[in-house]
Amino acid sequence: MKGLTLHEQPLSDGWMSLAVEGEIDLATVDELQKAINGIADNGGQHLVIDLTGSSFMDSTGLKALVMASRRFDEEGRSFAIAVSGGPVSRLIDLSGVNTSIRIVDRAEDAVSGAG
Repeated sequence: MKGLTLHEQPLSDGWMSLAVEGEIDLATVDELQKAINGIADNGGQHLVIDLTGSSFMDSTGLKALVMASRRFDEEGRSFAIAVSGGPVSRLIDLSGVNTSIRIVDRAEDAVSGAG
């Protein structure tokens, strides 16, 4: 089992990027949720979760992203997921989450409006 590494980085126009490296599963999802909540609670305007460095995600990680998206939406803030290829992208596609959460190729694309 691999651990999880998280990196917060401010982007432009009120966006914050949370880059996630490693595996998101039952053992690491709490760490991801705490990081997301920390950004949301500390006035992060908009958030993009950068999963391009993630090698695996299970349903607990998917649920955390769906809940975060709902929270940001309810608070009138934007939320996106950056993912391009691999098993994480496949899970997102198969789950249908890509119809309710904005998916971009790179974190920077969330700011620019690219998809």
